Amino acid sequence: MKWFSQSKWLPLVVIFILATQAIFTGSAFAANDISKLVLNKNELNLQVGDTANLTATAVFTSGSTENATVKTDWNSGTTEVATVYAGVVTAKKEGKAVITATYLGETVIVNVTVTKKVKSLTTDKQALDLRLNGTSQVLITAYYDDGTSADVTSKADYTVGSSSVATVTNGLVKGQNPGSTTITVSHMNQSIVLDVDVEVVRRLDPEKSNVSLLLKGTSLLELIATYPDGTKDNVAAKAVWTSDKPEVADALKGTITGYSVGKATLTATYGTKSTTITVDVDSTLKLELDKQSILLKKNGTGTLKLNATYPTSTTPTDISDRAEWTSSDESIVSVTKGKLIGNAIGEATISAKYGDKTVTAKVDVEVPRRLVVSSELVILKADETQQLELFATYADGSTDNLVKARAEWSVDDEEIATVTNGLITSYKAGVANVTATYGGKKTTTRVEVDVPKTITLDKKTVNMQVGDSTTVTMTANFKGRTDDDLNDKTTWTTSNKEVVEVRDGIITGIATGAATVTAEYGTRKATVQVSVGELKTLTISQEKLTLKKGETAALTAEAIYTDDTKKTVTADVIWTSSNVKAATVDKGIVKAIASGETTITAQLDNKTVTIPVKVDMASELKANVTSLVFDLNETRLIKITATDDDGEDVLVTTDVEWKSSNTSIATVSKGLVTPVARGKATITATYGGKSVSVPVEIGVIDSLTANKSFFVTKSGSETQLKLTATLSDGTTKDVTESATWKVASYKLGTIEKGLFTATASGKTTITGFFGGKTVSIPVEIDTLKYLKTNVVKLTLKEGETAKVEAIATYTDGAEDDVTKPALWTTSNIMTADVKDGTIKATGKGTARITITFGNMKTTVQVTVTK
Repeated sequence: MKWFSQSKWLPLVVIFILATQAIFTGSAFAANDISKLVLNKNELNLQVGDTANLTATAVFTSGSTENATVKTDWNSGTTEVATVYAGVVTAKKEGKAVITATYLGETVIVNVTVTKKVKSLTTDKQALDLRLNGTSQVLITAYYDDGTSADVTSKADYTVGSSSVATVTNGLVKGQNPGSTTITVSHMNQSIVLDVDVEVVRRLDPEKSNVSLLLKGTSLLELIATYPDGTKDNVAAKAVWTSDKPEVADALKGTITGYSVGKATLTATYGTKSTTITVDVDSTLKLELDKQSILLKKNGTGTLKLNATYPTSTTPTDISDRAEWTSSDESIVSVTKGKLIGNAIGEATISAKYGDKTVTAKVDVEVPRRLVVSSELVILKADETQQLELFATYADGSTDNLVKARAEWSVDDEEIATVTNGLITSYKAGVANVTATYGGKKTTTRVEVDVPKTITLDKKTVNMQVGDSTTVTMTANFKGRTDDDLNDKTTWTTSNKEVVEVRDGIITGIATGAATVTAEYGTRKATVQVSVGELKTLTISQEKLTLKKGETAALTAEAIYTDDTKKTVTADVIWTSSNVKAATVDKGIVKAIASGETTITAQLDNKTVTIPVKVDMASELKANVTSLVFDLNETRLIKITATDDDGEDVLVTTDVEWKSSNTSIATVSKGLVTPVARGKATITATYGGKSVSVPVEIGVIDSLTANKSFFVTKSGSETQLKLTATLSDGTTKDVTESATWKVASYKLGTIEKGLFTATASGKTTITGFFGGKTVSIPVEIDTLKYLKTNVVKLTLKEGETAKVEAIATYTDGAEDDVTKPALWTTSNIMTADVKDGTIKATGKGTARITITFGNMKTTVQVTVTK
């Protein structure tokens, strides 16, 4: 009511100001008379309800100026059409009015034309599709607030996005060049946009997509454009033609010309469409040789003929003299315009190239397809001979039986046999390979001289005393016969010459000990174990072995004979392992292969000794942790200690076999546990026959809590929420950023990584999800307790304005000036209008101003008088 009481004094203040000016006017103008009064506009075009600001500037004879807008006397000749107050002109209804501005005796007029308010504009065409230089008339209709309409085609303003594509005059649109653009039509405060296509085709199709030309030949090609209305036109002469290889072929106005042999791709572009045509210049449909293969004698000649078939004819043309001929090996075959010369025995490929095509043929110069020997296995006795025959078969099916003399013969062991022109001569027992080579081909014959299928000895073991001798007889088993009279032709060896001697099967004991005697005849071997002196005991240097994978240990075998002679017999005993997967043994060397147990056995004569061997075996296996609890994006290392039979602890983390019970929850490698998803799994380590297990929990959440159980906020405000997860081991973790957040009503706000932004008034619920747990937080936005204005009633004169404030009181007691964010509406715009709390009296009567904010309303009663 304070503002309203002040308004009573306003007329008195104005009268005082005017009186004061009148007192000083006489003296002022005596020194500085006004020259003229200038307005910023001398004509106004308004729509009903619009306003416009006029300013008045006084120009004095001294040259100085003054903004006299407030001091000027403003009058409207027709107030029902337009009113004026302090230079502000308000359009009332359709018609014309004259505004008069008078200051210090100078008067200026402004012609005002008020038209009905345009509600919308429409056009009779939504889009235009024009041909080059084609035109189309567009009709623009304005619809007014009073429900009437009018043709404003000639009054509207037109703006073309690209004048190079189209032009427009009073709604008449003309297509200038192919392309697309838009025309913006504006009238009063409304505008619409019209899409224009000029010479835009829907399809562009060549008459042919492939064209074959002879050198220097031409071809006229039609290019058919299909327009949106379904009409078609040959635009070959108007299109833009380009070639990726203009030196091969190019086009001008649809005429294609071939310039050189090859292939080119032509592109035709018209409007916004393009298409391609493949052009073959002097390109053959088919290129072929009259022969795919040819046989020549050394220094012989032959001919290949190259035929080309063109698209313009079905009769082949001989182009042998025009093609490019090459040989893969000139030293074997040379070629000139299809003429061949065989230079040396071998194979070569002849290539003929013409244009972009190449064909080939194979040439053999005395090269056999197969080389066949009369026998692939020859069995002979010593000092025998046998003749081999050699046959060469060629590609044409012919056979040459006389190549054995021209072939190259060789044998890999000339002490066993020799060969000359296929004649084999044997010398002693053994196996040799005879090879025949001719024309790049080979064939091999196996020659066996006195080679038995097996040989056997009449004794497997021999026990004797020093100075004694015994004979061992070798029997050779041949195919279909046996021979036991070959001791003198057999090669005999002993593993220990200091203990045993052997000659032609006669074994002699030299000294106490053991040795192995070997008989070899014709690649076959047989052995006998010899012990000199009666064996009393056999011992091994170790009673047991404990090894790690990959380690080795050397065992020594010692024999004691009845004469108390001691001998190291490591190389003579028979060594065996009961479990070769765990460990192997060779000549006393034990090698650890993998975790496990085995028994190593040493045998000599009738004595046997064994020792146990353990590889990577543990009596106890321990982990450094009994369980693991951690979250995603973390890792944990499990260390494993093995205790062996001697009580020694060894860290074996990288050696054990690791396994996860659920690899979709956690994986393990060399003790490093890596999480995959939330859940539970068991990690098992196995080593040396023992296992140990460690239960693992990945991100298993016992509970989920939020830092707020309820909160109140305002539109546009931000509130940071926080989620804390408690794991199964009691540890806590801030999971705000990794949690999933959801607002029950998306219209009221958004949330990201716990930061809630309120966007509208109301009540909703925010939910946080993490690790299978959920937390819900109620929120109230813009919840008001009161909504009040500083005045509840106003009395204004027509044209006057008043400022009203809206104050919101929230449930938490906070107050806020919501004048601008509140929604202000009037029950009668002809009496009072309102915007952001500023109420303007527009006509005599009463109106109710309603203020809405935060789901609450309040009103101000306005009375307007003349």
